[in-house]
Amino acid sequence: MKIDCRNLACPKPVIETKNALEKLENDDELEILLNSSVSKNNVMKFLTSLNLAHTCEENGEEFCIKVQKSTCELSFDETQNESILFLKSTKVGEGELGENLLVGFLSTLKSLENRPSKIICVNESVLINTDKNHKAHEAMLELEKFGIEIISCGACLEFFGKTKELKIGTIGNAYATLNELFSKAKIITL
Repeated sequence: MKIDCRNLACPKPVIETKNALEKLENDDELEILLNSSVSKNNVMKFLTSLNLAHTCEENGEEFCIKVQKSTCELSFDETQNESILFLKSTKVGEGELGENLLVGFLSTLKSLENRPSKIICVNESVLINTDKNHKAHEAMLELEKFGIEIISCGACLEFFGKTKELKIGTIGNAYATLNELFSKAKIITL
């Protein structure tokens, strides 16, 4: 089966891939055509999360990911009981105080016993992970080193033209973000 996900906005390529995999019989091959490096990375990350081996062929600005549906049962439900910090701004509140509060909150997270396992960054919060000079950059870097997974929205990075400047964490997508948010027991938003 071949699906054409070129020119589809996030998270459509991941959703189309998921839907196609559900329709395939075991050992059938799926080819996914893409023309966005963010979409390519998101689809490959999704396939990896399902433990499906895949290859990617690149032809200029276009990509073809090939995957064979394995005989193992695919599970799209990754429900776990953990906390996730959903971050959508570069500050908590307004102005310089808001920036300092965010740095303080992020710096304090590593000392908590029940800290989040992931931080999902959307909207302008993705800029923290691309700019070494941002006030909260060092605190976020420390959290990643501490074992907290940092995920930045791919569509947000593309909007700000910062996709290639990501210095902390990985690029995520709306499907994975919503799956994380709605399958987890505890969501914290700053």
